[in-house]
Amino acid sequence: MRFPSTIGSSVSLSLRAFQIYGANTNVGKTIVSTILCKALRRKSKNHEGVWYLKPVSTGAKDDADDR
Repeated sequence: MRFPSTIGSSVSLSLRAFQIYGANTNVGKTIVSTILCKALRRKSKNHEGVWYLKPVSTGAKDDADDR
């Protein structure tokens, strides 16, 4: 996997980032994020360069996305 070139320790100038916000648990943020990532990956010329990061998971343990 190739990563975009960077300047020093800064993030690549060609990096595009999207943030998905929702007001509560179970409103579909993860589903929307998955659909967006899949669409962007299909649109990319080499099918690379799309990453997903979920830095925080809140709510009850039974509602976790990783089960």
